[in-house]
Amino acid sequence: MRQILFYLSLLILFSSINSLAQISTDEYYAQKDSLINKKNELTLEIKLLKTEIDSLKKIIPFTDQEIKTCYRELFTLKYGKEIGERVALKKIWKGMTDKMVKDGWGEPDRIEKNVEKWGVFTQWHYGDIIFFFRDGKLTDWEEGKSK
Repeated sequence: MRQILFYLSLLILFSSINSLAQISTDEYYAQKDSLINKKNELTLEIKLLKTEIDSLKKIIPFTDQEIKTCYRELFTLKYGKEIGERVALKKIWKGMTDKMVKDGWGEPDRIEKNVEKWGVFTQWHYGDIIFFFRDGKLTDWEEGKSK
């Protein structure tokens, strides 16, 4: 008899939980309509963004290769032919200046600076690559060591 009461109690409990989880038909259709409207809004927003991207492509007529050529010409004027070419190609060598690294690689993600009696030491972080400078000259670098 106890076992029957236990199973009957479980059956009542599960049926009441199931009925609590259900929503009315009106609530279901209201939520469905709301989600369909949101989907339509997002689809329209995607189309507008694609149109805007296409119009921006028309304004900016340069290809990646043309931009690279412009950088080579700019850095050749700034540093001379050999060094300008190396900077434009993002090549790294000991003794290059911090300005050369910034020209080739852009702004670092993070800079750490230590000022000591014997010089200014900085570390420039570009993702997993760290460049080490002493008094504005590259002394070394480290690649692929994530924290």
